[in-house]
Amino acid sequence: MEKRGEVREIGREVRGGRPSPIYEFVQDYAVRAYVRMGREQGLIRVTMERLDLSGAVQARSMGNFAAVEKESLDGRLDDLLRGKRVLGIGIYSAPTERQEALRSHLSARYSCAVGYMNTAEALAQRIEGGVTLCWVRGGVPQGCIWRGGVFHDLGRLDMLSLPVPWESMDYTDHTLVEEMVARLLQILVCVLAPTGISLYADFWSSKLVGRIRFNTQSKLRGIAPPLRFGSCTDQTLRAELHRLACFVGEVSD
Repeated sequence: MEKRGEVREIGREVRGGRPSPIYEFVQDYAVRAYVRMGREQGLIRVTMERLDLSGAVQARSMGNFAAVEKESLDGRLDDLLRGKRVLGIGIYSAPTERQEALRSHLSARYSCAVGYMNTAEALAQRIEGGVTLCWVRGGVPQGCIWRGGVFHDLGRLDMLSLPVPWESMDYTDHTLVEEMVARLLQILVCVLAPTGISLYADFWSSKLVGRIRFNTQSKLRGIAPPLRFGSCTDQTLRAELHRLACFVGEVSD
């Protein structure tokens, strides 16, 4: 551990024989990185953070890009990480910004695991066959399913057959919201046969939830799995995604 830089000797202890070295853990012998990408006024706003092993933010860098190509972040990340050993890089971005080329490039450049995170995975519980969906207004809902001890991203939910694009949906129109959500649930139940579905958003009301439950049960003729509706805020999502970034590259038990 000393050779790898994980601990350092800070003194010697004598207890009647050969002095024994005293070590302390080097908190920043290695770091992780968190990258968040989102559209603002036609540009892609990128926030990059260097985290120590406890998840505390050591440094931050931000920038605006017209487009993010596989090498776009190299210079800023190099300055941020400063030659330190990188254990993992967690990236959060809207589905339209997700690039496999960027993930592969960063993984090779920093010799570490690079993983895309979605908001649903950050909020999900590890229940076999459980589906989690998360809505952020103005964006496409993200989803995942816990199956076989692993979270599986549900991919581009905006490509399903729905009345209007999610990005342009008026969330004050509860009739439209009810139909969009119920139809999405119908498709997911028929394809995935989940044991339960958790839905997180900041626009639920008791009346809307009741209408969605009734609409979904009607479409599925009473075979809908248990539905759980939860609230979430942008602050909550940011905190959970930040926490998730601290575990990218770790092997689960």
